[in-house]
Amino acid sequence: MKTLMKYDFIFLKRTSKFIVFPAIGIFFAILSPITAKYMHEILGALLGAEGLDYIIPAVTVSDSYIQYIGYLFEIFLFVSIFVGVSIFMKEKNKGELPLVLSKPISRTSYLLSKLFTFLILIFGSLIVSGLVFSYYTYYLFDTIDIMIVLNITLLYFIYTIFILAVSMFTSMLMKSYAGASVVTFVMYILFSILGAFDKGILEYLPGRVTQRSAEIITGTTEMNTMLPFILVILVVSFVFVFLSIQKFKKYDI
Repeated sequence: MKTLMKYDFIFLKRTSKFIVFPAIGIFFAILSPITAKYMHEILGALLGAEGLDYIIPAVTVSDSYIQYIGYLFEIFLFVSIFVGVSIFMKEKNKGELPLVLSKPISRTSYLLSKLFTFLILIFGSLIVSGLVFSYYTYYLFDTIDIMIVLNITLLYFIYTIFILAVSMFTSMLMKSYAGASVVTFVMYILFSILGAFDKGILEYLPGRVTQRSAEIITGTTEMNTMLPFILVILVVSFVFVFLSIQKFKKYDI
C-alpha cells in the first residue's frame, strides 16, 4: 500500500491537481469574507446609481461563514467530483489498466491507494484554506470562532469522503469518463434532494450536510449531537467503497 500511495502522490505532484485544489481553496477563503463584508454595499451603490432604494442589511461574521461553505459546495465540490472520477479512471481511459493489473499488486490496495492519496490532498487543501479564511475573516470582522471553522471543515471533508466513494463506484461501473461523471453528479443531486426532507432516515443522509453546517454556524446544533449523522455518511461511503472493490475484483483483463 505504501508503494502504491507513493506512486499516486508522485502522479498528483506531476499534475496540476496538486496545485489546483489548494489554490481554489485559498482563493475562495479570501473571497468569502470580502464578499460577505462588501457585497451589500456594492449592490447598494449600483442600485443607488440607478435611482433604486436598497436597504443595506446588517453584516455579521456568520455571513462570512455561510459564504465560505457556499463556495465549498458550489465550486470546490464540483471540481472534486470530476477530478475524482478522472483519477479512478486514469489507467482505464489510457488503456493501461491491463498492464497495471498484470503486476503482483492487490486490486483492493490499488483502489484504496488512489482514494486515500486524493483524500489527503483534499484534507490538506481544506486545512490551509480554513486557516486563510480564519485570518481574513478576523481581519475584516474583528472576530473569528475557530471551532466553527474546524467543525464545518470536518463536515465538508466527511461529505467529500462520500462523494469520492460514489465517484469510485461509478468509475468502476461505467466505461467512460463522461458517463461516470454524469452518474456521480446525478447521485449527488439525488442525495441532496432526499436530504431536504425532515423524515426518518432522510434526516441523516449525506445530502443534508449543507443544512447541518448552517446549524453549526447559527448555534442551533452542537457538533457532538451530529455523531449519528456522521456515522451514516461514513457507513454509506463504506458501502460504495466496498461495492467498488467487489466490482473491480471482477474486472477481466
